[in-house]
Amino acid sequence: MDTQEYDIEKETAVNRNMLQERILSRLGVIYRTLAENRQEFEAWRLTLTIDLVRSVERNCGELLETIGKDRLPTSAWIARNLLEVWVWVKFCGVSGENAWRFHEDVLRDVKGLTELHQKLCDVRGIENTTAATNTQRIKDVAAGELGLEDIDSNFLAVGNAAKAEGVDLGGQFAPSHRFLSKFAYPTAGLVHGILHQVEICRSLQAICTMQGVYFATQSTLAVEAQLGIPQVPE
Repeated sequence: MDTQEYDIEKETAVNRNMLQERILSRLGVIYRTLAENRQEFEAWRLTLTIDLVRSVERNCGELLETIGKDRLPTSAWIARNLLEVWVWVKFCGVSGENAWRFHEDVLRDVKGLTELHQKLCDVRGIENTTAATNTQRIKDVAAGELGLEDIDSNFLAVGNAAKAEGVDLGGQFAPSHRFLSKFAYPTAGLVHGILHQVEICRSLQAICTMQGVYFATQSTLAVEAQLGIPQVPE
C-alpha cells in the first residue's frame, strides 16, 4: 500500500463522524421502534434483538475510542467483533428457528465455560467444589427454559452461520476475519515487524476502523430491514 496516496486524515474524519453520529442516530431509531412495537415480539426474541443492537452500539463506542491513538490491534479486534455481530444479526433475522438456536447457544457457551473451568482445575490440581452444582443448574435451565432434557457445548460457529442460507456472507466473512485476525493477534508479522512502522500502523488502523464502520452500518441496515424501518440515504 502506498501511504502517500491514502488520505488517512480524511478517512479518519469520516470514520469518526459515522461512529459518533450517523450510526448512533440510526440505532436510536431502532431502539424507539422496538419500544413502540414490543408487544409484537415474544419476550426472548425482543431481548435478543435488543442485545444484538446493544452489541453494535458497544463495539462502535469502543472503536471510536481507538481513533487518534496507537491502537492497531485493538481496532482490528473490535472490527472483527463487528463483523461477527453482523453475521449474527443476519442469521437471527432469517427465521425464528435461527434466532432460537442463537438464544439456546447462550447456555451452550455457559456449559463450555464450566468444562474449561474443570480442565483448568485439573491442570492446576485444584478441587472444583462447584462442578456438580453447576452441571445441575445447566440441566435445570435447559429443561425449564429451553425444553431440552440436556444440552451439549457444541455452539454454532460464526463461520458456519455466515454460510447459512439467507445469511450468505461466507464469501466475504472468511477473508475479512482472517485479515483482521492478522492484526488482532500477536503474530510474528505484527510484533516483530508492523508495530515498529508508525506510518504503516496508522494506515492499517484507519483501514481496520473503516471496516468496522462498514460492518456496523451493515448491521443497522439489516435490523432496519427486519423491522421495516425506511432506509436513510447516505
